[in-house]
Amino acid sequence: MALRTRLTERLGIRHPVLLAPMGFVSGGALAAAVSAAGGLGLIGGGYAEAEWLGHEFAAAGNQRIGCGFITWAMARCPAALDEALRHAPAAVMLSFGDAAPFIPRIKNAGALVICQVQSIRQARQVLGEGADMIVAQGTEAGGHGGGRSTFPLVPAVADIVARSGHDVLVVAAGGIADGRGLAASLILGPMAP
Repeated sequence: MALRTRLTERLGIRHPVLLAPMGFVSGGALAAAVSAAGGLGLIGGGYAEAEWLGHEFAAAGNQRIGCGFITWAMARCPAALDEALRHAPAAVMLSFGDAAPFIPRIKNAGALVICQVQSIRQARQVLGEGADMIVAQGTEAGGHGGGRSTFPLVPAVADIVARSGHDVLVVAAGGIADGRGLAASLILGPMAP
């Protein structure tokens, strides 16, 4: 049974599920499998090795997928973004670094920009820079979170986005591993006036 949400509509997917672009773990085959199952698979571009990335896009075949980067590493190796954009990804996720220099280029290439944040301050920043989606990542996400757990962070970010008037989606990340977690995360959406 498909679950229809703003996320599924925006991404053209059947289920509101994104594969976390875990560096060198979320490869092309896994990303393709997630997309084939109705979510959106994201290759984990990690530390921005362009050659590895090209191989993983090839491994994904013709599936519609995206890619994610550790932003500070990609800034040191911009050829990785060139390689990703060459494959026309559905979306590019940027995490852990300044996304601003890359957002216009990604959008001009026709991909959605997903920015992963771990704090309210970061959410405000990427909202102002033009992110299409914000992934609010809590402390349960492999130890990468800031000072808040996922379920308190997501509604706080959703409220900021709702008050801004921007058409930006908020996605929950961290500790969501089954249907109960997915169901719980779906009710954390915008509630602010």
